[in-house]
Amino acid sequence: MSDQPTATPDGYCTNKEPVPGTIRTINASATGPKFFRLHGRRYAACPCGRTPIGVTDRNNLHRHKQPQA
Repeated sequence: MSDQPTATPDGYCTNKEPVPGTIRTINASATGPKFFRLHGRRYAACPCGRTPIGVTDRNNLHRHKQPQA
């Protein structure tokens, strides 16, 4: 478990970089602007084991908690 990123005392993962090659986009462009805003998002995996996690415009992971062992 030494390859897992560290966590804050309240359980949030400190890693911001997604695992390379795991970024994917949920395609919903044919459903209209409202549903594309809700469902046309990018997701990736974190080295801590949590997946899927939303990805920001700067290709950073959103704040997330590590999975409980």
